[in-house]
Amino acid sequence: MISSRGLPRRRVLQIAAAAPVISLSPSWSTAASASGTPVGIGRVVQADGIAGVSLSWTGSNTHGGIVRALVDGGWGAAISINADHGHGPDDPSGREHGPAVLIPGATAYSIAPAGGGDLRVHELPARPRSLRPLFDEGTTPPVAEPELEAFEPMPGLKILERSNWTDIPRRDTIDCGIPSSVFGLGCRSDVGVRHGIVHHTVNTNSYTEADVPDLLWGIQRYHVNTRGWDDIGYNFVIDHFGRIWQARQGDLYEPIASGHTSGLNAESVGVAILGTFTSTAPPDEVIHSLGLLLGWKLSLHGVDPLGHTLVRSAGGDYAERGEFVDVRNISGHRDNQNTACPGALLYGQLDEVRTAAAEMVPVFGHVTPSYSLEDVRVKGWAIDRFSPADAQDIEIIVDGGLSLVLTADLPVDDLEVDYPNAGSEHGFDHTVVINIDTTSVVVRATAGDDRTADLMNLTLFATFIDVEPTRFFAPGVYFLRKNELTTGTRPGLFEPMDFVTRGQMAAFLHRFMDLPEYVNEAPFEDLVDDSFYADAVHWLFETRITVGTSPTTFAPEEFVTRGQMAAFLWRMCGEPEPAEPLSFKDVPPRAYYADPVAWMAALGITTGTTPVTFDPLTRIRRGEMAAFLYRLATTPEAWTLVESPSAVDLGD
Repeated sequence: MISSRGLPRRRVLQIAAAAPVISLSPSWSTAASASGTPVGIGRVVQADGIAGVSLSWTGSNTHGGIVRALVDGGWGAAISINADHGHGPDDPSGREHGPAVLIPGATAYSIAPAGGGDLRVHELPARPRSLRPLFDEGTTPPVAEPELEAFEPMPGLKILERSNWTDIPRRDTIDCGIPSSVFGLGCRSDVGVRHGIVHHTVNTNSYTEADVPDLLWGIQRYHVNTRGWDDIGYNFVIDHFGRIWQARQGDLYEPIASGHTSGLNAESVGVAILGTFTSTAPPDEVIHSLGLLLGWKLSLHGVDPLGHTLVRSAGGDYAERGEFVDVRNISGHRDNQNTACPGALLYGQLDEVRTAAAEMVPVFGHVTPSYSLEDVRVKGWAIDRFSPADAQDIEIIVDGGLSLVLTADLPVDDLEVDYPNAGSEHGFDHTVVINIDTTSVVVRATAGDDRTADLMNLTLFATFIDVEPTRFFAPGVYFLRKNELTTGTRPGLFEPMDFVTRGQMAAFLHRFMDLPEYVNEAPFEDLVDDSFYADAVHWLFETRITVGTSPTTFAPEEFVTRGQMAAFLWRMCGEPEPAEPLSFKDVPPRAYYADPVAWMAALGITTGTTPVTFDPLTRIRRGEMAAFLYRLATTPEAWTLVESPSAVDLGD
């Protein structure tokens, strides 16, 4: 909550991006004169060229400051900024962030601290637009605005394309991992969408149709630039004219993981209504569009809008990380986090939304997959709403081709509790054989009149569910898996965003070099006998690839840095002279990793994190390590001083 009057804590528009940062003292007054002009304000920010402001601060205080907007020469009501815990991941810096403030027509913003330490004001840049010439009376008028581009997945449903409001793509980050009910994934949920969560954006309701692209741009910039997320958090946004906008980047048919509700992002679709609905009811057009959108989206994944499901939380106000929670398949943000979102009057109409959406989902069910390197087990159930007592056909589709048709007639515990007219015999259980080149497994429920629902649409790469084939490290992961240098961290998982320990690195290098034997053991007292890395460390020490972190320690649980990784690979290849001088500005010439980094760069094994930086002190991730090993294995010039292992391709 943001004030004693009970307004939701997301009282202001979640908009815009950080640019300049201004620090304020927390001691200035927040009082106002009778005329409404702020008194004792520490900073007034002019709105020329910016869309608005957001605040961040340190400390445990949930209240950060007061913001007012100057519109038409008068200062508006005070907007109290509280910490916004319920959206997206936690800020790793430990700073609290309030939602961003954007007021259409504002010419200035005033900011007053309210108790938080190190209060910072983030100026939010306005959406860029092309300059238009002025036209004198009697000359040719400007061309009318072009019609918005739209996607129509079914009659009556029009989704305005993302290109109408932004040309900035989702940021390609290595750590695009969001925990799901099964495993931690990349940017696509493994089992599909299981439920939908409804929000409001808490901005003014007094915006025009022409304002909406600017508001969406601002939300994206705030989420990406200020909060550090990879894209706008919501999958879709509906304005108060009932228009549906694509928000988060991705195929609209795909289960794209989002960033709208902390702990429950991986398997949900997040829809935000542009406005505030605490004391104002949403227009009928909004409710109609919301039911239509969620009905279509949930129907793609066979989710009953009237039902509920069990999902695994990644942590939040109401659940610990890893805890399974029961959620309604269409819920409000307040059902899952300590917030008033989506506003009382919108929340009160969600039953109407559920009923409307259910009319579009005749076939629904649930799948729980389990994984190994050789197969995927799919266990679940399916029901036809129009013929609930009938058993459904289940198609198993592997790599786009029909593999098997099952009948869902096995007993399912407690199913009749939720669907009393259906009975309990609607289950199925099947194991699908896979190999390193299997790319997809689809479980599709079908009714007699060709109505279908994909209960699971699983994407695989090298037998892993968390490696997207377009990522820079994907060829490296495939190389490791094909050469049996890794089995992943758990069945179905490679976890490319995880950091690599020194013990893990030793094991990888030992396997990469065909498990060479050693004669003498290393003197390290912190090695665990019979551990997976013990033989590898003894070999590394005997070949002088490592001398340990001290004469008696190897520190197997410490994480490996990029500089250390370069040194390991360079020594393993015989310490060759670099063919070109060092080009990265952040690598000191006398550092122990300077020659290794220069050697890797000259051979193209690394291109750095930027053209002029290598980030040698940054921890290396499993995906980066896979990429380095793959490039090393496919670079014959690296193997002039030592005998290459079997995984290395020296060509002809």
